[in-house]
Amino acid sequence: MKRVLITGASSGLGLEIGKLLQKNEFEVINLSRKPSSFENVKLDLSNSESVKNVIRVIKKNYSNFEVLILNSGIMPLARVGEIEFDIEEMFKVNITANIKIVNELLELIKKNKSDVVFIGSTAALKGYENHAAYCASKHAVNGFVKSLQVELVNEPVRVIGFHPGGFNSNLRGGIIKEGYMDPKYLASMVLNILELPKNIEVSEIVINRKKAV
Repeated sequence: MKRVLITGASSGLGLEIGKLLQKNEFEVINLSRKPSSFENVKLDLSNSESVKNVIRVIKKNYSNFEVLILNSGIMPLARVGEIEFDIEEMFKVNITANIKIVNELLELIKKNKSDVVFIGSTAALKGYENHAAYCASKHAVNGFVKSLQVELVNEPVRVIGFHPGGFNSNLRGGIIKEGYMDPKYLASMVLNILELPKNIEVSEIVINRKKAV
């Protein structure tokens, strides 16, 4: 059975990805602050000690993973000049912790010939009103993905940047918005990408929400 590590598989898109992969005979390990129906390892991406601990646990108990999906993120919004939320915490969750995890697990990633999937956002590719700080963190994700692809070009490792537009998730407090994408369909796209032959790397996929429907 293939093993997949997913940050934030307790809810939202991470949960949908986890459920779909489990149906397809993956062993799903949820790395999250909140428990899930999968096997759970507690992780607070905003806490450096928690990140260090989860890396130790992975190396000790889950070292033979085939897929690493970095899905967790937070999306506080405000116009520049009106930002009052903790910018440092947002960057820790959205990018800093992910860099640390990949950095410390890189030898295992190469040894296992793992797929590494970064769940980004269309905010990684352009700007939006009220999203300046959030976009900055997601642009950082995209920059890391592209650089990691270059550094691992001669390794049997696929690095995938998955950038969806607006979809219904817990990022907006669980509020369901009409016309926003269903995360179940996004999860199926992730599975389809992972099931492609290993000599095919979908380096970047952008899924825009079609508004005129």
